[in-house]
Amino acid sequence: MAPRVASASETTATAQRDALTLRVASAVVMAIIALAGAYIGGWTFKFLMAVIAILASYEWDRLCGGPAFGPFGALAAAACAAAVVMTGTGRVGAAFVLVLVAAVLTAILARGRGRDARWLVGGLLYVGIPAIAGVWIRDSEWGRLAILGLFAVIWSTDTGAYFAGKTFGGPKLAPAISPGKTWSGLVGGVVAATVAALVVGHFAPPVPLWSVGAVGALLSLVGQVGDLGKSKVKRHFQVKDSGNLIPGHGGVIDRLDSTMATLPVLATFLALWL
Repeated sequence: MAPRVASASETTATAQRDALTLRVASAVVMAIIALAGAYIGGWTFKFLMAVIAILASYEWDRLCGGPAFGPFGALAAAACAAAVVMTGTGRVGAAFVLVLVAAVLTAILARGRGRDARWLVGGLLYVGIPAIAGVWIRDSEWGRLAILGLFAVIWSTDTGAYFAGKTFGGPKLAPAISPGKTWSGLVGGVVAATVAALVVGHFAPPVPLWSVGAVGALLSLVGQVGDLGKSKVKRHFQVKDSGNLIPGHGGVIDRLDSTMATLPVLATFLALWL
């Protein structure tokens, strides 16, 4: 008897299951690394932030049409990694100045190489400022709780948006940018993030619980806007993913777009609170 040949629908279903399994496995590994780095803190966390900044810098340059490991990616990577080290040694102001100087230098050099300076400078700031903010947050008095709380807010947003969108559907949020996102998903993500923030707020410094919930809701909105912004950039450059480093997820920017958008916002609130 001839062996049974799988139908096209069965082959597609198997491929989808395999892709989902790979995506979940990658997410679990990344979550373990992120949680361990945030919990341990110190130079372990700074090293993790520097590696992320370096990878994201090269990804952005490639996303904007540059070569793999090109000079502008190298300049951004070096500046952002150095800014992480400076912030980790208490020189936050110097770290900002370094990133700004690197941005000006990038703008000057881009003109002579036929590259669009706006995208390159924007990418350097997009990576460098969150990197500085992340290290500064973790080194603050309540840094461990703040970073872990941010993870809780972002992951709750993703989960709440997914299930709310699947359950309620409804009008699309930004069909020209990200066809799969809905207004119900946006609301579901904000609600889930607010609940997560309120839970974290019970362990926070003596600040009103309602304000922690409000910040959680705002971070959720900022994170979802950051996700849409990244999608718009990819559509502009007509690429599917920012990279292919992370199996099932794409690149570092694909996975951390919400985190990169929310870190400066969280740092601002902590600077006002602490």
